[in-house]
Amino acid sequence: MAKKGYLRKDPYYKKAKELGFRSRSAFKLLDINKKYRLLEPGMQVIDLGCAPGGWIQVLSKEVGPSGMVVGIDLDAVGLPQTKNVMFIRGDIREERTRQLLLATLSRKVDLVVSDIAPNLSGIPFQDHYNSYELAEQAFRLCRLVLRQSGTFVVKIFPGEELEQFKNHLKSSFPRVTPYIPEATRKSSTEVYLIAKGFIPSNNGNYYP
Repeated sequence: MAKKGYLRKDPYYKKAKELGFRSRSAFKLLDINKKYRLLEPGMQVIDLGCAPGGWIQVLSKEVGPSGMVVGIDLDAVGLPQTKNVMFIRGDIREERTRQLLLATLSRKVDLVVSDIAPNLSGIPFQDHYNSYELAEQAFRLCRLVLRQSGTFVVKIFPGEELEQFKNHLKSSFPRVTPYIPEATRKSSTEVYLIAKGFIPSNNGNYYP
């Protein structure tokens, strides 16, 4: 966790407070959306690792009252209830969570975003591998709920497994682009992969 003194000097932290965002990471999603034009009114979106709710705030505004955002996280979010936001408290690695999500959806979704990060151990190779494992789990869930030609955005800490993960994505997406938003802290190694044009598996198995 960053020190409070550091946070007070962070311009994105201050700006998030001023604009009422639950986290500074909201600006990362705004940046990604501006560059890749992900969001439109009426879309259905899944937000994996949604706590504390900064991305949900951006998503719910962009999809509007005719859209829907479903957030999933191990922790409670505590955002005010709105008509276009639902929350599932659970672990995306568990079948129970997947079944709850399927029961919630009325159709395949247009976009899946994952800002999930592991609890940091301070051991780089371990943190990178844990991030890769979570990204794989997000991808597995994405393959279950994403519509044809849909988009997947996932955060990962680059390590030895990065190319392997990108190859997994390319088995289902013809376009996979790495991107580092401007709001990313200079000390962070995280990168977002923007995967577009989802091609569902013919065998219906959502596991790579």
